[in-house]
Amino acid sequence: METNLPPELREIESALAAQPLPEAGSAARGKILAAVGAELALKARARQQSWWRFAAALAALVLLWLNLSMSAVNCTEIRFSPEEKDGDERAALAQIQDLIPDCTVKEAQRQLLLLRARTRLVSAPPLPHGRLERAEEL
Repeated sequence: METNLPPELREIESALAAQPLPEAGSAARGKILAAVGAELALKARARQQSWWRFAAALAALVLLWLNLSMSAVNCTEIRFSPEEKDGDERAALAQIQDLIPDCTVKEAQRQLLLLRARTRLVSAPPLPHGRLERAEEL
């Protein structure tokens, strides 16, 4: 008997232990073993299902995080260079014309526009072959 039980439970346990028990038949052992085996298998299956539920929830969380982070990256304007002022533009045009003597003012402006656009580019992964052709067909 358990010694750390409260007195009421000890009395109930001793009263139950004092009652005469019917003799168990030979088929009772098989039934009990089958019931215990079924319960153990059910608990093992439930434990395995809880693992897969956890893995599925974790995968869903990772996909949600990736989706939100990609959305944040696409909606965020990243400036790699400080704001240009009008004097900066004139100085940049003069510098381009100094570097390329044959360059016209229009060509220098075009080159400056390209250089400034380059500073705001965000690197993106290359498209797999075939996707670009399919997009052009549409």
